[in-house]
Amino acid sequence: MNCPARCSGFMVLAVVTLALVLFNGLPGRPTAAAADVNTLIFQGSDFHYRGAIEEAIQRFEKALQLDQDNEFAHNQLGLLYAKKDNYQSAALRSSAALQIERENTFAMLWLGILSLQNGEINRAFNWFSDIIKIDPANADAYYFIGTLYNFRHHPARAVEYLKKARDADSGESETHYRLGKAFHDLDMVANALLEYKKAIVIKPTHTRAMNEIGWIFFNRGERRAAVNWWQKALSVSPRNTDAIFNLAKAYNDAALAALKTGRRLKALNWWQKTLGIHPSNKAAKYYLKKYSF
Repeated sequence: MNCPARCSGFMVLAVVTLALVLFNGLPGRPTAAAADVNTLIFQGSDFHYRGAIEEAIQRFEKALQLDQDNEFAHNQLGLLYAKKDNYQSAALRSSAALQIERENTFAMLWLGILSLQNGEINRAFNWFSDIIKIDPANADAYYFIGTLYNFRHHPARAVEYLKKARDADSGESETHYRLGKAFHDLDMVANALLEYKKAIVIKPTHTRAMNEIGWIFFNRGERRAAVNWWQKALSVSPRNTDAIFNLAKAYNDAALAALKTGRRLKALNWWQKTLGIHPSNKAAKYYLKKYSF
């Protein structure tokens, strides 16, 4: 199971944590070694922000050579190694941070994510549950528990925890999307539609939410509205396979409906539209060949 998309949203937490580490509880002037550690941490954080992962790792590793108990450096290396798909090193660094501070929820969160990566679902669930015992308002932990319940096909429990995640951090588009999916699974379509639209307000390029909204309208028989949402998704992401598949189905269905009512030219036009977005569509190719005479 891959690391969910939320993983990329932890930079703000990293910056806040950095400020706390560097400026809280440091009486007097720092020693030369402490100043060197702080400089390396600032450099590592800057490289991380700019996407220079290798350079960031080098700076944080050097910081640990000077201060092996630097909790922040361990935390960041856990995150950075995970981004490099070096999950063993990521787990070691997150575990080291947790040994320094037993209530380090950042490290616990990443150990939960790494457990997901290894397919250890129960272990991941326990990590996220332990986080909530320490921090009852932790939106990320609620989010992952809700996602796990959804993965295990327990939509009611998924809704319960995703609502808690939403209430703790309503600014996350992915939380609203996942909550919408959970509502959708329960046939609570109005609620699902509301959450999908909130996801798009927060992240206007959220094509998965657009595709789901399209299906809500399609299943209601509102095909024009469905097509509009899928076309919007395709305009945002021209290679979006879901939008292409959905539009191809809608166009092919419209072609068959036109053919049944004797509008052969209209049907051919719809199949041409299908091939315009999906040139290898077998159904459209077959019917165009069959009815083009």
